[in-house]
Parts: sequence; structure tokens; C-alpha cells
Amino acid sequence: MIKRKGCIDFCLLGFFLYLLGSMSFVEAVEFTFDLADGAEDCFYEEIKHNTSAYLEFQVSAGGQLDVDVTLKNPKGDIIYEQQKATFDSHQFVADISGVYQACFSNKFSTFSHKFVYVDFQVGEEPALPGVDEHATVLTQMETSSQSIHKSLNDILDAQTHHRLREAQGRKRAEELNERVMWWSCAETAAVLTIGIIQILVLRNFFTDRKPNQRYSRL
Repeated sequence: MIKRKGCIDFCLLGFFLYLLGSMSFVEAVEFTFDLADGAEDCFYEEIKHNTSAYLEFQVSAGGQLDVDVTLKNPKGDIIYEQQKATFDSHQFVADISGVYQACFSNKFSTFSHKFVYVDFQVGEEPALPGVDEHATVLTQMETSSQSIHKSLNDILDAQTHHRLREAQGRKRAEELNERVMWWSCAETAAVLTIGIIQILVLRNFFTDRKPNQRYSRL
């Protein structure tokens, strides 16, 4: 009887994890884009009145890892602004319904493009199906389900930030490798040039002069 109960609990837990993986809980946009030098890209999201939203960005590669960010409401009023920022986040509640505009500018840079990660979430995450839908005390299974769901979200966020840091470190390593390669090429060219000059000078010292040149000097 104990084995049968443990098997049922394990099956229910597996089915619940399957539901977690197959459902979308909150309207969110998460992407990485290439921001060209001297350019400005804007993204738009429709948000209803009294709806909470969350904007997060991070420059993962390019130049000094900085970008200008501006967030405007449907009236065109600036509700959030950052200049030459590497990463930041902003949470707000929409005061009016309409299309909100998030712009990322790289106009201050004339030769380096940037790779920018953006996470734009709109709305609160709804309760899990069958959980928080009743006023009674949560069962142990429901409490465990909430804990697992929260842990999964934390894992996803941690994986995203680790990927960003890994991409940033890889980009820096590639840039450092390129600089070392060009510096090594310059050193090699300098050594070869100095060697050729020394050979020519020494060859000139030991070159036999013609007899008429000797007598003319005497």
C-alpha cells in the first residue's frame, strides 16, 4: 500500500511538471538584437491601464558596453531614461492604456555596434491551475508545486544571466586574442626588418672595395 501511494505521488508530480513546461504564464518578450553604430532601435508593447510591467536590459558585447535607453508612455512622456548604461531594470505600472515605446540608442558611437539583451514582461503571473483557487489551507502537494514552480523560474533567470555573462566573457576573450595576434604580427615584422637592416649594414662593412677606389683615396 505504501509503494502504491508513493507511485501515485510520483506520477502526479511528473504530470504537474509537464503542465509547468507546456503552459505560458505571463506575456513576455525576451530577445537579443544587434544595435548598429549611430543607430536607434525602438520596440513597442501594448499595455492596459493599471497593469504592471518590467523592463530589463544588458549590453553583452560591443564598444564600452554602454547604450542610451528611453521608455515612453503612449502620450510620449518619458517615464524612464538612462544614458550610457551597461545594464539596468525598471518596473512600473501603466497609468494609461496604449502602446509603450522602449528605445535603445547608439548614436554616440561612430564605429562600434552593440549586442543588447532585452526582457520585457507585462502583467502579473497568474496562479497555478488548481492552486490558490480556494480559500482553504494549501495541501502539502500544492505547497510543493508552488515551491517547484518558483524554483524553475529562478533557474531560468539564472541560466539567462549566466549565458549573458558567458557571451560577454567570450567576446572579450576574442577581442583580446585579436589584439594579441596583431601585436605579435607587428613584433614579428619589426624583428624581421631590424634583422634585414643589420645584415645589409654588416654586408656593407665586409664588402671588398675596387682597386681604383683605394688609389683615389691615397
